Amino acid sequence: MNIGFISLGCAKNRVDTEIMMGILKKDGHKIVADPGKADLVIINTCGFIQEAKEEAINNIIDMGKLKQSDQLRYLIATGCLAQRFGQDLLHEMPELDGVVGISSFTGINLALNKVISGEKVCMVSPPAEIYFEQGPRVLTTPPGLAYLKIAEGCNNRCSYCAIPGIRGALRSRPVIDIEKEARYLVASGIRELVIIAQDLGDYGTDLSTGDNLPELINRLNLIEGDFWIRLMYVHPIRIDDRIIQAINNSDKVVPYIDLPIQHANSKILKSMNRKHDKDYLWSVLEKLRRNIKDLVLRTTAMVGYPGETEQEFEELADFVQQAQFDWLGAFKYVAEEGTAAARLENQVSDSIKKDRYQHLLKVQAAITRKKNISRIGTEQSILISSRADKNLYLGRGYFQAPEVDGITLIKSAHTLKPGEFYKVKLSALRRCDMIGEVINEYSQ
Repeated sequence: MNIGFISLGCAKNRVDTEIMMGILKKDGHKIVADPGKADLVIINTCGFIQEAKEEAINNIIDMGKLKQSDQLRYLIATGCLAQRFGQDLLHEMPELDGVVGISSFTGINLALNKVISGEKVCMVSPPAEIYFEQGPRVLTTPPGLAYLKIAEGCNNRCSYCAIPGIRGALRSRPVIDIEKEARYLVASGIRELVIIAQDLGDYGTDLSTGDNLPELINRLNLIEGDFWIRLMYVHPIRIDDRIIQAINNSDKVVPYIDLPIQHANSKILKSMNRKHDKDYLWSVLEKLRRNIKDLVLRTTAMVGYPGETEQEFEELADFVQQAQFDWLGAFKYVAEEGTAAARLENQVSDSIKKDRYQHLLKVQAAITRKKNISRIGTEQSILISSRADKNLYLGRGYFQAPEVDGITLIKSAHTLKPGEFYKVKLSALRRCDMIGEVINEYSQ
């Protein structure tokens, strides 16, 4: 059977999609890129925020129209939205033939067989207590890049976040399993391993083996090969000397950290249950920059949290201005069902959220531009992602994380191989992207 996938949401969801692809491919099915050529489409949904839920529902509706025109026979929804609403989703959206939750997706082949036999399928159960989300994957990332998920769920319980309610408590993957997959990926040609979890710094705290992030970094660093390791999503409260030392001792980990601050006003941070205040954030930033050479920092911030005053928002904007993050992603607060923050009074209006969101992005755009200008004239190792034109390629430096930051446009009169490193001299910029030219054949 021809099976199409639509993967929505975060990189962790993408890994789940790749595992499902691997399971179905092993069973003899063909994975097709165009849903219009599929007999069955699986939409791996995100249900984290309202915009993500709307995107998932719109995709289900669009695929439902393909079913009506007889281009598509079956439609299954998996992921967070399926986990969150289960049978209700199946009832409310007759386009669907099945819903499969986050604890059942490794049984996607069983769900498929039931759907083909004419059964309406609802496979949703409580989140697992141990890590099971692994298996042979069909990579959907650009050449040379792979995400490596090391944990699922979260114990942080931030007041605005629905993730623990959907994906459950933290369950870490043993180091030995992570190392095994990492070795396989590197041997198969991967040049960048992006290590992901809801909070990397909390990795291993639920295990009795003593596994932790510094140990994992040390183990991965022993793998032979020419590749990068990138760390994404580390809660500021987890940053300590052991993590910093492990990064510094590794010749594989790039000096790039995604450190989500969410806000900078101490009262808001307390209400968010972030477990630290503004002064702590300053101390962490200073410590990281003092101890990690050529550090690039990315962050995320939320505007319009319940009760956020204009003065408190300005404090956030001023913090961003002073902190000078290389990259920043902004979010407008949405009251998520079942979260503590949704029950708070003084919800901020959508119009105010929009104004604050646009203002914060404007502040950050000027900072990112200044940071990129400072890179002009430097020589950087760039991982080639794709070819855009005859003499033009797309790629990323260590200072550019996939999907969330800018890219580098590379001019070359010679053919470059996607999935390999090349030494590039940066010469200009275009908006948030860099432009450069290859200066030799290959370099790490």
